[in-house]
Amino acid sequence: MTDSNELRDRGIGGGRAGEAGRRRLSRRAALRLGGVAGLGVAGAALIGCGDSEDPTATATAAATDAPSGGGSGGSSATPAATDAPAEAAFPDEFVVANAAEPPDLLPWFSGFEQALVTRQIYQTMIEPRLTLAADGSPQWELVGVLAESWEREDDTTWLLQLREGVTFHNGEPWNADAAVASYELLSNSDLIEELQKFDLLRAITGFEKVDEMSVRVTTASPGTEPLTLFLRIGFSGLPASAIADEGWRDFAENPIGTGPYRFKSWNRGDELELELVSEHWAELPPMPETVKFITRPEASVRALTVDTGEAHFAYNIGAENASQLDHWIAAGGFQSTSLRLNNTTAPFDDIRVRRAANLAIDRTAIVNSVFNGAAREAAFFAFQPVGDLEPFAYDPEEAQRLLAEAGAEGVEIELVWGELRIPEEPQLAEIYKGYLDAVGFDVTLSRVERAVYNEASGAAFEDQPQLMIETTSSGNYGDVEGAFDDKYGCEGSGTFCEPDAEATWQGLGLLDFEERNAQVAASAQLLHEEYAPRVWVAAVQQAHGHADWVDPSGLPVNLYIRFEELRFG
Repeated sequence: MTDSNELRDRGIGGGRAGEAGRRRLSRRAALRLGGVAGLGVAGAALIGCGDSEDPTATATAAATDAPSGGGSGGSSATPAATDAPAEAAFPDEFVVANAAEPPDLLPWFSGFEQALVTRQIYQTMIEPRLTLAADGSPQWELVGVLAESWEREDDTTWLLQLREGVTFHNGEPWNADAAVASYELLSNSDLIEELQKFDLLRAITGFEKVDEMSVRVTTASPGTEPLTLFLRIGFSGLPASAIADEGWRDFAENPIGTGPYRFKSWNRGDELELELVSEHWAELPPMPETVKFITRPEASVRALTVDTGEAHFAYNIGAENASQLDHWIAAGGFQSTSLRLNNTTAPFDDIRVRRAANLAIDRTAIVNSVFNGAAREAAFFAFQPVGDLEPFAYDPEEAQRLLAEAGAEGVEIELVWGELRIPEEPQLAEIYKGYLDAVGFDVTLSRVERAVYNEASGAAFEDQPQLMIETTSSGNYGDVEGAFDDKYGCEGSGTFCEPDAEATWQGLGLLDFEERNAQVAASAQLLHEEYAPRVWVAAVQQAHGHADWVDPSGLPVNLYIRFEELRFG
């Protein structure tokens, strides 16, 4: 694999803050949770609707009926999801090398490493899925899990029909009473503060029982985003009697859900085990009897566990480590990685300098040499419709000219990094420095701890660093209005504030599919051409290593991994 020095040698040729400093807490803070990490990404391509219906329409689908998708690498086989063997031809124990041990097994979302464990135990209402067709085009759909169907009653009201026949691990039935009790617990502000969690249901303003198997959900704003993002991340189905009073506290180490696996044992610092639910409410494909999680913080070490046979699935190891294995997959999560420019302070308050930074980066070289084919060049959030919008071309001569014109040659820049949402970030920091220095910037790298990074990235615009490596999963759930607001809005986190631009993406969730796509493309084009507020670099798929008897080809590209979407044998 090409290192950063070789890449630089080969690839480099010669607002205003206003009220933004007092903005609301950003979506990035909502998903950060002190340790939200570990997605990957796939291309900045037009969302293809294929045969899918408008996502705002009523949808009914079994949780395991979604199509296969995602990219594959190594020698992974890609049979259809329906080709599962009639008899299990795999070991009883499935060992997963995770990047971090969960802080607890409570149903509040606490990062994607935790979700790798807890989403096998707890289930949510709806799963928005992004997959890639054989030609690489993205496909997006909503899949019902604990909700069987949903319909919009008005701009901010949804009626959800709950799935019949679902039972919890303790035998209790799933119904509207359980759904309401789950919501009331998970949105309890006192508990959230006590547990130092985050209120991911804040976009839901009402949640009431209609009858035994339906609930009415009211949202703070119009559109589908409260369902496709907040309800999906913040909600888990919980048994009403088991969480009554203080019973939910036992869930920290003895959780009860509706998922295919139930809790078995946890030896902290060593391993955590789940066991298959023998009489599960859903018809499951053949799956291992036991799942054991081991923690290996270093991506290269996680990859080695598959190579040596210690583990059968290594989570989020990065494309370079994955390419050394016989079997790996690029799927089950994605990120759009970028450089966040501080639009409110020198030198990036000058659009000429922002454009120079964009022109200084050779995205093609980075995608080919760093990500080993598990990424695409990006001009905007991954999987959003951008029409014919292309990333900035690599043009170091023009970048040098713009810096000179702006009187910014030799300007000192601090590049802050340390979020580490993708394993390639340390390498990228060195590469970005090389490219920027080559056109006339004077870059100092500043590695910080994640807590420091989180605080800096959520500060008032004028108090944020000049330049940060930022990787985001925004926009991977269909609607993108909230992602626009966070990265480009006056009350977001992205140090950019132009009310005229912000007005162009308001109300996206109320448009039909084609109208929404057209407006997203128009807004992206406006930002790109008129303001260049950040440096989008690559849409990066998450890479996982796996044993030859694990087939992950049915995984969606986006967000966390549910093991019922794997195929074994």
